[in-house]
Amino acid sequence: MTQKTIVENLSQKDSNEKAGLLRPTAVRRRAAARLASVQLGYSAEVTGQPLLEAVPTFLDNYADDITRQLRVKKMDSEHFYAVVSGVNNRRVELDSMIADGLSEGWTLMRLARTELVILRAGIFELDGMPHIPARAVLSEYASIADAFNADVRFVNALLDGLARRKLRTAEMSAPGKAD
Repeated sequence: MTQKTIVENLSQKDSNEKAGLLRPTAVRRRAAARLASVQLGYSAEVTGQPLLEAVPTFLDNYADDITRQLRVKKMDSEHFYAVVSGVNNRRVELDSMIADGLSEGWTLMRLARTELVILRAGIFELDGMPHIPARAVLSEYASIADAFNADVRFVNALLDGLARRKLRTAEMSAPGKAD
């Protein structure tokens, strides 16, 4: 998946939403941070470059494109660095959670790299950032999967299953919440 394809997908989605109101700036800044963390993760995964070493070059080359697409002056840098460092530090654990959520016969090696990095970031947020509502995390990463032309239903189902069974059980089963 190229940077151009992702930008085109975001542009198309953006043009489809122009009739509606933009989400609040803080939400778009965090969405930009999520998108950047996934793009960085994908780049590092494909090139084999260590994730943290890739950050400066990635930000120099792509941060402006991401913020422009999401109509913010800058992304939520604190959130970006928290997700990137969390995924980097907990990669083995995150991959184990992903593997546990796969159907019999499926392995991490069978997953598309885009889906793998989206799942790592989403699971990290569900597990490591309890102050962010689980349903917001699920929605954001489903949107990112869509922008990357990844299998949205698969990403959403795996994240939702982990949230319900392991990471956010009480929150996801709270009465009065639409399922």
